[in-house]
Amino acid sequence: MLTAAACSFAAWLVVAGCSDGPSIDAPGAPTNALRITTAGTALSTSESGGRVTVSVALDAAPSEPVIVPVSSSDATEGSVSPATISFTAEDWSTPREITVTGVDDAESDGDRIFRVRFGPSVSADPACDGLVAESADITNTDDDGPRTAAIVVSGPSGILAERGAPVTFTVLLASQPSAPVTIALRVSDTTESTLSHAGVTFTEANWNAAQTVTLSSVDDWVADGAQPVRVVFDAPVSEDPAYAALAAPAALELSNLDDDVGGGYQLRTTHTESDAPLYVAHSYYHAMITHLDDRANNQVPADFQWRVVPGLANPEDPTLVSFESVGFGGRYLHVDSANSTRYPLQDETSNRADGLWQTPPEERSHLLWIDAFTDTTTFRRDATFRIVPALNGDPTMVSLQWYSDATRHLRRLNYQIYAHALDGTAVKNAEASFALEPLGYLISQRADPHIKRHTDGYYYFTASVPTYDRIEIRRATTIRGLASATPKVVWTKHATGPMAAHIWAPELHFIDGKWYIYFAAGSSTDIWAIRMYALESSSANPMDGSWLERGQIVTDSDTFALDATTFEHDGKRYLVWAQEDPGVAGDNSSLFIAAMVNPWTLVSPNVRIARPEHAWETAGFAVNEGAAVLERNGRVFISYSASATDARYCLGLLTASATDDLLSASSWKKSENPVFASANGLYGPGHNSFTTSADGSIDLLVYHARNYEKITGDPLYDPNRHTRVQRLEWNADGTPNFGVPLLNGANTMGD
Repeated sequence: MLTAAACSFAAWLVVAGCSDGPSIDAPGAPTNALRITTAGTALSTSESGGRVTVSVALDAAPSEPVIVPVSSSDATEGSVSPATISFTAEDWSTPREITVTGVDDAESDGDRIFRVRFGPSVSADPACDGLVAESADITNTDDDGPRTAAIVVSGPSGILAERGAPVTFTVLLASQPSAPVTIALRVSDTTESTLSHAGVTFTEANWNAAQTVTLSSVDDWVADGAQPVRVVFDAPVSEDPAYAALAAPAALELSNLDDDVGGGYQLRTTHTESDAPLYVAHSYYHAMITHLDDRANNQVPADFQWRVVPGLANPEDPTLVSFESVGFGGRYLHVDSANSTRYPLQDETSNRADGLWQTPPEERSHLLWIDAFTDTTTFRRDATFRIVPALNGDPTMVSLQWYSDATRHLRRLNYQIYAHALDGTAVKNAEASFALEPLGYLISQRADPHIKRHTDGYYYFTASVPTYDRIEIRRATTIRGLASATPKVVWTKHATGPMAAHIWAPELHFIDGKWYIYFAAGSSTDIWAIRMYALESSSANPMDGSWLERGQIVTDSDTFALDATTFEHDGKRYLVWAQEDPGVAGDNSSLFIAAMVNPWTLVSPNVRIARPEHAWETAGFAVNEGAAVLERNGRVFISYSASATDARYCLGLLTASATDDLLSASSWKKSENPVFASANGLYGPGHNSFTTSADGSIDLLVYHARNYEKITGDPLYDPNRHTRVQRLEWNADGTPNFGVPLLNGANTMGD
């Protein structure tokens, strides 16, 4: 159970019609956080309609409304009603009742265990956002004949995630055996998770006592997305013939959700006396400790970027890592044990930071350098470190044990780092603790990103999938959470005809109580016959339910058209899109606007508000596309992408007064120069969208970019346009200041 400091759940389970009885703590719950009251009976439902009632309340008043999803861990055994409850500042203390009803499966499968899940909650009050609570095990009693030999495995108790709480499940037998029954179990990938038990054994005495098995995530420090995890059971071993004849229970299927954001890490040390954080930097091929903003000493952002890779000495051990410089590929943090006399020749006064070379002479053979990879056993060992719990006790930090000598840990001393044999003092333990701070892109290989924050408290993410064959949605309560959220495919391309190729740039919008996805697609007979289409869903959660194809969005000209986006202004809905203008030879696409009758039908005329005319809009291709709308400060801004989709891709800006006629081309003024272009080792930034921080105080720019300039083949089919997010600033005159692409842009988001 996860609780915030000022807000948490209290939950009671009572048999329907009863409310008195002894108190029993739920397994694994903190004291007094989850209370279960029964009337002297087991917590159970039955396939014949038996029910229990769950009462849920908050233990403190929220400052904003709180929405709590409710679900069953196994909907084939128990259902819940309602599926959502909510609390406000006025009624938070009034318990909400959930009815849990047994489901009849018409199978003689014995009594089955499930749980009722609450959360994660959604609220603008940070103390009440993301709360999770669970009921204790509930047994759904089988009504399909006498109990036979069976193994009962409950569903997992929660979500498996790196740095998340462990997940549990239970195992028990459906009938009393005549001899002990042993069931071995294992995980499919020990680099992603570990089990507390290698097996469970039941006897005639404990056969119906559920045994709890804990599944723990392994944090691999690699931005590898959600990885599948299977808990695999062997067939039972027993001298009881009925159990010996049983097949292995079905495997539990989970995903280990990633907590890493791509693009590398910064290595932060503990704070100095001035409370200003220091970071590990690449400095003339030795590791230096300095401030991020150290431009006076010629430090650039790339100097602070480290790619965490599997340990060079033993890549199979998930606790071992090596650190490769992002700015200087092929060079690794390395303690040079083979060269004990290696030491800079400069004297202290010639160095660019006071005290840089104050490492004790006896420790100078253990200094940390940045060296080019050498394929030797010694180099691999000296450049490998074991991640262990932080010696300063900070759970957000780690310590780095040197693989070549396990008695030594990396420690900062003044402005240097060396592998040191610690004496256990608090000061040295603090100096040997580091924070690995992820930075860089948010989501790998997702171009044309669109992030929408909805009123339900979730961020929803859509983008072009590199295979251009599907539309997927992911959601999370934070923007960073989108990086590890499991995507749900909600629509796939047709086999033939329209909507059968080049599924591009999906955008998700909520209009008049329904969800709509706008996207572009080609035909199976002509993959470049790109047109715009719309899907509709009535589900409260766009990741659930079905999608109705509303068909092509028909424009005044039947030509190449894509990148639809929509917005409402002064009670009127508009669509903005890119389309080839048949009246202008040589242009690939211009920007158009039109009013809408409904979310999939336009009103004529369609008005062209921009065409590619500047050199920065016509590099490679004459393109204006990928519009995104932002209304602020009495104006309507439309950013758009220009030129070919390689390193020349960039953003332009259109501006209109909020009081002007938006359907008049003369209302829109174009920037003379791009407002966002390649910089800082990021290339082709474009096709953006806008969103905000959870509290609405920070405007955010969402875009894609590559981290290399040279592309082999058509850039449209190079998959490495990654989704990035960074803060959007504002000029004194009320216009947006896009700035430049930042390698550590994700660290400016504020969430």
